Order: sequence, then structure tokens, then C-alpha cells
Amino acid sequence: MKKLLFVFLLFLSINATSQCQLIGADMSYANSVLANGGVYKNDQGVAQNPYSLFTEKGANIVRARLFHTPANQMDYCGNPSSMNTLEDVTSTFVQAKNFGMQLQLSVHYGDYFNDPSKQKMPNVWQGLSQAVLLDSIYNYTTKVLTHLHNQNALPNIIAIGNETTWGFVDATATTNGWSWPVDADKFNRALLAVDHFNATHGTTIKKALHFTDSTAIWLAGLFANNGISNFDIYGLSFYPEWSSVTSLNQIGAIISSLKTTYNKEVIILETGVPWTTAAGDSYANILNTYGNLSYPITPIGQQSYFYDLVQMVHQRGGMGVIYWAPDWITSGHCDAWGQGSSYENVSFFNFSTGNTPLPIFSVFEYCSELTATNPERSTVKLYYQFQYERLVLTGLDSPTPYTIIDSNGRFVHHGKTQNEVDCSGITKRVYWLKLHGNKKPITLKFLKD
Repeated sequence: MKKLLFVFLLFLSINATSQCQLIGADMSYANSVLANGGVYKNDQGVAQNPYSLFTEKGANIVRARLFHTPANQMDYCGNPSSMNTLEDVTSTFVQAKNFGMQLQLSVHYGDYFNDPSKQKMPNVWQGLSQAVLLDSIYNYTTKVLTHLHNQNALPNIIAIGNETTWGFVDATATTNGWSWPVDADKFNRALLAVDHFNATHGTTIKKALHFTDSTAIWLAGLFANNGISNFDIYGLSFYPEWSSVTSLNQIGAIISSLKTTYNKEVIILETGVPWTTAAGDSYANILNTYGNLSYPITPIGQQSYFYDLVQMVHQRGGMGVIYWAPDWITSGHCDAWGQGSSYENVSFFNFSTGNTPLPIFSVFEYCSELTATNPERSTVKLYYQFQYERLVLTGLDSPTPYTIIDSNGRFVHHGKTQNEVDCSGITKRVYWLKLHGNKKPITLKFLKD
């Protein structure tokens, strides 16, 4: 039933310190996808280099994960894994940097994927004494950074470990929990290696730790109490399907708490939600819901979630958001558990149209405008009047030129207004109203429903 009252839809009020900073993608699959026949297409349906495409869409940072010796893991197709080696990461970073993006390196300190359930050390480190293990962590970290420096592909941010919620550089396949001060020494030795590298080369690589949303507050206190403080950034993973979080405000509260309590930056290093529950291949999907959050499983639902998360992170003073594996489309790529992609329904590409971009890309396009510092923004409010299919604006001092842009970044309508905009001629979906005043443009989101 249509609402008969004026409904407040969205009012953006951004602090001057919450400018759009980092928004981007973990593109650790792209090289393997391309090598195994995957094709990324632009809005015109033409094949395009994914690093070029993400840059054109507005991404400003690329993340890549690094495995120590992935060949020690056999893939589903019966071959030694070859993805996310140092050479593979170098290729990713060189291409991303050439297209103007910043770089974030995630060092797993294992031969293959490490996550909350497993933090196994590389095979070559098994059986080492604690003293030799610490030297190996230090030397490996230094070796990685030296190699990337020599290739002009040095990361802006390095994460020491990946989702280290219950252990780090363990001897066992299943993580064995925390052991203090043993685990603190491991983290601190890796962090020290970055410090020494920065001092030697005159670089300013920032150091991050990586937790999940539900463990972040607890781990921050635990690490502080055990002498792990020599880092700059808390990195968080937030996947609604696997999280107990019931609103994005809770994520905002975690960010605020970490910043206030420990005086560290906070960034979302991983997130992902589905735009469909269908599959593009026989590799079963790993994400199919929004957990406790109420977004439709549609392309617009995926876009709205990402937009809202980006806004919440920036409003709470976070550094930004990196989406995990939007590049993982179906191809002949094999990992340890299947061939193709178990994430194509969470990616940024529509497999039913030959891997053309989904609406979620527009969040990249409008990031800087949506969160730019603008003194006029705090005075402008936007309402949608459902009964009359029109927008109602307050806070404009004079008639102002505007354009309406759809969720794919396409021009829909333009005109001049001071108080209302007729929306009867546009279809139901998410739009942006861009007001072109004498100062910086103001961009506001609305939904015609």
C-alpha cells in the first residue's frame, strides 16, 4: 500500500572528518580467472581489463592476499595451487597501481587460506624453535616488502595475518587458540619488520591487524593487554550471513568504540552479499542470505547494502570499505574445493548477461560526491511523497539545477528546482538526485517505490 504521508527517506549529514577515503575491491582472483577463460565486460558488453574497469567505476584501492607456498595445496582439478604467490600478487599490484589505485596486502603467513578456523603456518616452518620461527616471520615479511619495492608495487597498507581471531602461525591445521606471550611475539616480530623496512627505505606503509566484526572489541582489548600495540589500523570482516549483527548501526558502534578506545584507524577489509541465489556454474554458492539484515536479494538490494555500509563506515570515521572478491566470476579456475566460482552470485558481474557490471558499481562512482565535505549539505533535506510521486526538498535558498541519475550511473532527467521534483515519469528503483549549486554538488539518494 502506498504511503500517504511525507516519508523521510534519506538525509546525509557528514562530518568534515568523514570524507570518502578508501573504497575498493579484493581482486585476488582476477589473474587466475583471466588465465582460465573468464571474461569481464563493461556496460556496453565489451571485454575489458578488470583493473581498468574497476578504476573507471571509481575504486581507489585494490587488496590482494599472499600465500607462502600455495603449491603445497592440491586444487580440485588435481594440480598444485598456483594462485596468490608473490609473483601473482606482484602482477595484481603492478596493474592496479598503473591504473592509479592504492594497494593493500593481506599476508596469510600460511601456504593457503587462513581464516578464523585455521591459522596453519607454512610447511617449511614446521618444527622450528620459537626463536627461529620469529626470525623466519621477520625475514619473510622483509623479503616480501623488498620484492614489491623493487617492482614498484609496494603496498600502502599491510595486514599482518588474515582474520586472526583465535590464533596465528599455528603448527596445527585447526587453530589452537591463543598462547601468550608466544603469539604476541609473532605479531610483534612481523610488525617490527615493517617498521625496519620503512626506516630503511623512507616509506610509510601502514600496519593493520585483521579481525571479524563479532570478535573485534574483545580482541582489541586482549591484544592491548598482551603488548600488541605497534600498528595503525584495525581491519574488520563483515559478512551479514555469518554475523550476529542485526543493524549497520552496530557496525558503526564497533568502529566508534575502537577509534575512541585505542586511537587507531578502522577499515572494513572484507564484506559481501548476494544479488541472487542462482548459480552460474556447478560450484555451490557459499553466500545466499543477508543474515539478520533486511535487504532484498536483488541487484538493487546488493547495491543498497553496499551504499549503506559505506555511508555508515564514513559517518563513524572509518577509513573505508573493501569488498571481497567482486572479481570472482565463473571460469575454469580451480581452488581446493571446486571449479568455477562459489561467489559469482556475490560478485559485481551479472553472469546471466555475460558478466556485464551490476548496479553495485555505482557506489564506487558516487563515493567521493556522496561523502565530500560541503557546508551546504547539512541544510538540505530530501523527502519522497509517495502519493504524488514527487520529491520534496527543503533548505535550498534559490532555484537550483539538478540531474537525476539511475543506479547504473545513467542520466534520467534534469531541470531546476527549489522545493520539489516530479518523479511520475521514472520507473521504480534507486536513484541519485544531484544538485548543482555554486559550490560543490550535493548528491542525495532516494527510492521510488
